[in-house]
Amino acid sequence: MDDEVIGNLIEIVGEEYVSTRNDVLLAYSSTASMGVNSIRPGAVVRPANATEVAEILKLANKHAILVTPRSGGSSLQAEALPKEHGLVIDMLRLREIEIFEDLRTVRVGAGVTFGMLDKALGERGLWLPVYPESALSCTIAGNVAVNGAGPGSSAYGSIAEMVVGLEVVLPNGEVIQTGSEANPHAPGPFLRYAFGPDITGLFIGSLGSLGIITAVSVKTYKKMRHLYYQTYGFTKREDAQKFVGQLKHNDVKTLFMSLYEGRILQFFMDMLGQEYGIPEHEWPPYTISLIIGRVRQELLDSDVQTTQEICKSLDGHVIGISELPQGEWEDRMWSFARSCYAHGFWWRTLYHHQTPSNWHRSVEEIWAVMDQYGFLGHTAGFATGHTSVNMYPHLYWDPVDQEEEEKVVTAHRDLAQRIFKTGAVPFKLASYWVEGVEGMEDYLKLIRIIKETIDPNGIMNPGVLGGV
Repeated sequence: MDDEVIGNLIEIVGEEYVSTRNDVLLAYSSTASMGVNSIRPGAVVRPANATEVAEILKLANKHAILVTPRSGGSSLQAEALPKEHGLVIDMLRLREIEIFEDLRTVRVGAGVTFGMLDKALGERGLWLPVYPESALSCTIAGNVAVNGAGPGSSAYGSIAEMVVGLEVVLPNGEVIQTGSEANPHAPGPFLRYAFGPDITGLFIGSLGSLGIITAVSVKTYKKMRHLYYQTYGFTKREDAQKFVGQLKHNDVKTLFMSLYEGRILQFFMDMLGQEYGIPEHEWPPYTISLIIGRVRQELLDSDVQTTQEICKSLDGHVIGISELPQGEWEDRMWSFARSCYAHGFWWRTLYHHQTPSNWHRSVEEIWAVMDQYGFLGHTAGFATGHTSVNMYPHLYWDPVDQEEEEKVVTAHRDLAQRIFKTGAVPFKLASYWVEGVEGMEDYLKLIRIIKETIDPNGIMNPGVLGGV
């Protein structure tokens, strides 16, 4: 990178927080994403606040430098990979946490991880109930940028449902605040939908392509101390699907509700069953692993009874193995991903949302692709939000087999197109979701217009938002 630019960056943040060292650039050349080539940036800069971020973006615009914002680097679909000779803006120094107990909200800097926030809130008996499974390294701001979901989402939806407002530095260096905090006299974050259109939503899921989120305000809740773990079995797919819907309809507080086919569940047990102390079992064709949580015991007891009644009415049965959901919940910060690393797999995933009554369509297409291309993988999912199921199929391959890696990339793209035709919607607007897609041309045109209007020089993480 040009010496003049490096000098200007040093003037903004200080020499300690700018690096062009080869070992540092190598560390930032990849993320947790698998099956993608690493890319070495030209420099890394670590600002301390929104003001410094603003000055950095003004400089990047002046010199037409491509910028990639990065926090924990735990993204799985290459969103935080740098551009060649570009600039990585590492946000981990922004670690302020301000709790507004009377407003039941908290404001955090872009460098605050879920683990850090959980510790700070836990000291006051509070929590943010939605976690990604990379929560020990994932930041709240990074998760908002991808509109993440995970344990807790079965009751509360994706992270977007938790957001009250954002502080964002636009590509031209202007700093805006969304939600109620846009009023400089506001006592703190208390309402997202303020001052006209939902500008907050514009940046949720934008993958760092429209600006850099420097602070996030989210809702907080009283931490649940009363939890119930159980597994429920069904012979018919339709009954399992109805079970999921009726639990929602009856307002059972399902913090995490995972959906497994018997053959996939046995695959998981072979990898992690012994570690979690899960007894050997002949799993039914369909298993629902369930964590119910309440702040009061009598509410939990009522939910448990309602769940058992619904299960019985649908010809299901209580399996009685609580170790599976308990392991999922207590180890929720990294439970699913660890199975891959523990057994040497690399994997590509295709997160998407499906309806509870239609999740089998995704399963059918996932199996079809695995069979066609000859991959080991899985088809599991979990309930999210009001009426959706998050499916997270994994396609595994041997990382030393280059031919197999090339094949999995093709299979991944094929699966995305098949899943789209089932009526599912993407977890994030990655480029492979829009290849070959028909019927959304005007929507994607609008995305391009928004991108070009907010970022006319195209410096902000180009290519990640639907290829734009």
